This record gives sequence, structure tokens and C-alpha cells, in this order.
Amino acid sequence: MMDTLTYLCRCVCWNIPKIDDYKRFANAPIANGSTIFPLEAAPEKMLLPTISWKFRGQPKQAPLPDLLAQTGTTACIVLQHGQVRYEAYFNGYQRTSVNTSFSVAKSMTSALVGIAIAEGAIHSVDDPVARYLPAFDQQGFRQITLSHLLQMCSGLDYREGVFPWTDDARVYYGLRLRDQALKARLKEEPGTVYHYNNYNLLLLGMVLEKTTGQQVPAYFSEKIWQPMGAEASASWSMDSRRSGFAKMESGFNALAIDFARFGQLCLQNGQLNGRSIIPADWMQESTSRPVHTADTTTYLSRMTPPLCKWAGSPHGYYKYLWWGYQTDPHNFDYFALGVKGQLIYISPRKQAVIVRFGKKWGQIDWWPEALKQIADSLT
Repeated sequence: MMDTLTYLCRCVCWNIPKIDDYKRFANAPIANGSTIFPLEAAPEKMLLPTISWKFRGQPKQAPLPDLLAQTGTTACIVLQHGQVRYEAYFNGYQRTSVNTSFSVAKSMTSALVGIAIAEGAIHSVDDPVARYLPAFDQQGFRQITLSHLLQMCSGLDYREGVFPWTDDARVYYGLRLRDQALKARLKEEPGTVYHYNNYNLLLLGMVLEKTTGQQVPAYFSEKIWQPMGAEASASWSMDSRRSGFAKMESGFNALAIDFARFGQLCLQNGQLNGRSIIPADWMQESTSRPVHTADTTTYLSRMTPPLCKWAGSPHGYYKYLWWGYQTDPHNFDYFALGVKGQLIYISPRKQAVIVRFGKKWGQIDWWPEALKQIADSLT
């Protein structure tokens, strides 16, 4: 009863998710290490491009700083060849300000799954979830694999929206997320329909806990945050102090410059100073365009707006918790994307990482198109 009242209070008093919600949730610390990976200023600052975009279908155009200032942006950073070519903060934010990730955290979770597989804690993405979570050892649920969770085609029922009784609200504001995930119902045949679903992330978090013997924030600190040379400590918001489970779908909080460092690590295929932090083959597999089997063709073609505008297009796709864009027959860009327009955009063809975080999405239909224009402008 007390949990229900607290949940309803969160829904009513906190209302729609905000970028300072990490101040309200309990947080698990993510310690950085003793060595900071340097991000030096490039000898030449980038020529700031004029960006063309659409809002509600209507074309607009403005210099990059104007677009950023007008859309609730808090931070924008452009790295190329591991050097800072542009770094600016807006709307009261500074380099030392904490930004929350929202669904950018999903792509960070993808990296942890790849590490756990490389270490042998997880056997394969083709394993059924039931191998690790016995509650899934039942009719229908036995078909769900880790790959299905990673590709958002688990078949589990999920209702989006911000009202108290939607699954979005239950996951974002819930106090016992492990229990909530195990209550998910099966709606569709696993592997047949793309359905963006935050229960998938909770289940991956539970698998990581069981297989590594660590809570996810501690595992992330040990395997990624410290070895990649983060500038500052970070945190991962929890469902509650009593439950102590990381909000896998949204709760990573850090400096924008450290999100950029994570992006740089991914751009380098998880390698840093001769050390493999994230397996290179996992980075390639998790970000590259999926093979169009009958399964992937089905679930990509049945996406609902606005997602189909990107991933259902001839050039866009969704892989292991990363979004991708095929720029030509031989190259692709990929990105981590969160509500409010939180983005880590990675362009191997330009050897660039572009970070945009904000208080709101702003008057722009699709941020990745704007960030792709920034990448295209780099020489």
C-alpha cells in the first residue's frame, strides 16, 4: 500500500520526466578512475554550419548556435579525431553541470552486455531469457531471447504514455522494477514485431545482475567508466533505496564531456591505448545494419510513427539498443537517443562524435538529421 501511494505521489507531484529528476531519485554512484583520458582542443575550431530542419513539417534554417540556444539545449560537443572542435553550453548549464541520459542509457547497457558475453558471464545473445531468469520458463516466454530484448522485438506488451497506469509511468516511477518486469505479459510472437519497450531493459539489467554478481552501476564503473578515463564520477538513478535496482531504461547521469568520452570509446570500437574495453566485434555487431531476414523485415516494416520515419526508412535501422543510418553502401553513422533530444551521434566516416543534451526536444522534428548535417560539414 505504501509503495502504491509513493508511486502515485511521484506521478502526480513529479509529473512528466524532467532532466533534473536524478535529484529526486536515489542514485548509485559510478566512480571514475585516477586517470582522465585527455580530450584536447583541436588546432582549428570547426566552421559552424547553418542547419536546415523541419518543425511540424515546415522548413526552418539557422546557424548552429542559434538552433541550439532556441531549442532548450544544455550542451553541444563535437569531437573529431579525438579532439574537441566545438564545445558550448546553453540555458544556464556549464561544463560541470550534470546531464541525465534518458534512453541514451540503453546504448550504454548494450556495451555492458557485450562485455559480459566476452567475459563468459553471458553465453550468447541467442540464449533464451529463461536460461537466466527462471520466471520466463513458461509457455510462450521460452521463445524470448536476449537478442529479442536488444532489438525491441520481445513480444511483451507495453503501453506508452505518461498517465499513472501506463507501462511508461510504471517503469519510470516504479519502486520495485524487478517485480514489475516479471509481471509483463506476452502480446505478440517474439521476434516478429518491433515494439519499443522499456521492460526489455529491466530484464537485461536483471540478467546482468545475475550473471556478473554485481549491481549494474558498479559493473559499469569497473568495466567502462574507470578504464575509459572519465573526467568525473557519475550516477545511475535507482527505483528506490530499498529495492536498489538501476533504472536501466533512462537513469544514467554525468557530465556532457564524459558522455562524449563514451562516444569516442565507441568510435574507437571500444579500444583505448591498446586495451579492449568494449569488444570490437560487439561494437560492430551492435551498431551495423541488421541482415534483412524475414524477422527483421517484419518488425521494421510494422513500426509506428514517429519511429518509422527513421528506422523504417530505406536508410535507417535499429540494432542492439543503437539507432543507425546507412549513409552510403559502405558507411553508416549510429547514435544513442533519449527523450528531450539527448544524443550521442557517432560518425565513423568523419571520425566524429557529436553530443547534444537538452532540457527539452525543442521545435525540431528529428534531431539526428540536424546532427548528421554537423557531421557532413566536417572536413
